[in-house]
Formats: sequence, structure tokens, C-alpha cells
Amino acid sequence: MKLLRIFFIILIMAIPKIGFACATCYGAPDAPATQGLNYAIFVLLGCIVAVLMGVVFTIISLRNRAKACALQSSGTQNRVY
Repeated sequence: MKLLRIFFIILIMAIPKIGFACATCYGAPDAPATQGLNYAIFVLLGCIVAVLMGVVFTIISLRNRAKACALQSSGTQNRVY
């Protein structure tokens, strides 16, 4: 493992252009790649929020069904959904 680390350090020192960041990572705000990456981040955040909202709504639905089942088994006629 130590030999592999030394190899990569020597490789980066031998070819210094590898160590430089691209316009997206470096942060050129006017570059089209940076704008595209920003939009991609927002799209991925939107997907994550949608999945988490689905999980929350599922949990709420299961909780409400459990309450309704408990009320039915106790003989109460009130329905809670």
C-alpha cells in the first residue's frame, strides 16, 4: 500500500497538469461546464427530495392505518385516515 502511495505521488509530481482542477472544480463561474454542473446538482437534489418525501408519506400512511386498525379492534367506530 505504501508503494502504491509513493507511485501516485511520483506520478503527480512528474505530470503536474494532473494535479490541476478543471474549470468546473476550480470554479470558473462563467464556464458552461460550471453552469451545467450546477444544474445537475439541483436536479439530483430534487430527486433526493422526491424520494425522501415518498418515504415520509409512506410512514405517515402506515401510521394512520395502524391507528385505524387499533381503533377498529377496540370497538370504536371513528375512522382516522
